[in-house]
Amino acid sequence: MEKKEDLTNSENDESNSTEEEFVKDEQEIDESPSVLKNQLSEAYSKNESLQSKYLRTFADLENLKKRSIRDREEAIQRTRLQLIEDLLPVIDAFKMGLDEAQKADPEGPVVNGFKMAINQMQNTLEDYGLVCIEGIGEPFDPKFHDAIGHELGEDEDMVLQVIRKGYRLRDHLLRPASVIVSKKAVDESVS
Repeated sequence: MEKKEDLTNSENDESNSTEEEFVKDEQEIDESPSVLKNQLSEAYSKNESLQSKYLRTFADLENLKKRSIRDREEAIQRTRLQLIEDLLPVIDAFKMGLDEAQKADPEGPVVNGFKMAINQMQNTLEDYGLVCIEGIGEPFDPKFHDAIGHELGEDEDMVLQVIRKGYRLRDHLLRPASVIVSKKAVDESVS
């Protein structure tokens, strides 16, 4: 019997304490609407802060992706540029070999082999954006031509002869063309 009373007493104590806590919580809620408003405004400001941090982090990540892509493209372009610059002397050597082979046997198999190799290499490099600068008969342009000599001609500053071809890769000048430029004869009888 004592056990039943003890159980009943303990159940009463628990229900009393639960009711007291509930009443206490209700009183706190009723007594402090300003506290709830403060907590609510804190929660909203914390939410705004977290959302702002999220958006900044997302924007930083997007910028990092774009910068990474741009850096990779620039590295590819620099590598391509360096490789093509290194191949220019090889192209010159092939052309000199072709010229010498044509002197010995203009229609021989060696000449045809050189022509095919040079054409294939030039076509491949043109696919990557390589443009040959020659300019015979065009006005001298110091951006693309390097004047290594002058000869008398009808017009002033016209390219008469290309000694060594120049090349550019899209908008980047790899090597200016070495050219002979025309120069008008000075008429000394006018003085």
